[in-house]
Amino acid sequence: MGLIFDLDQTIIDSSIAEPYRKVRDWPTVYSVINRFVLYPGVIDALRNFKNSGLRICIVTSSPSSYCNKVLKYWDIPSDHMVCYHDTKNKKPHPEPINRALSLLRIPAEKAISFGDCDIDIIASNNANVRSVACTWGASNITTLIKSNPTYTVKNSEELISLVQRLNFCIA
Repeated sequence: MGLIFDLDQTIIDSSIAEPYRKVRDWPTVYSVINRFVLYPGVIDALRNFKNSGLRICIVTSSPSSYCNKVLKYWDIPSDHMVCYHDTKNKKPHPEPINRALSLLRIPAEKAISFGDCDIDIIASNNANVRSVACTWGASNITTLIKSNPTYTVKNSEELISLVQRLNFCIA
């Protein structure tokens, strides 16, 4: 069993860096990583999932240098990452999700994918992976819901409950 998570606005609120990311001012982006905000309970949920034997892959449209810095600074657990330069096609194309499945060494039916944006949901759906709309970081909930997620969660408690209900973990 495996979990696929988008990074920005799904695991962590990095909106403070968005203006700098848009212009690719990576030194400034890196300088504000310490000002990102943790979504309540999400990283603890990831740690519990990992401790119960689930494998986690982060799939992000950001470069790996950025992803590595965020994961390290905030001690976000993951087994693998699929970042901007790791695939030819980007979300909403299913290639990043399929790459995650390959790294996790699981078929699509053994995975569930979480994201805050329609491209996360569309990519997951196109890869035949159950998709979860995480509304806490979504900039446009209407567009997110219209992307046809398999499930929708509003907070970390619902996230944990869903994973448990789907028998993805013991804890």
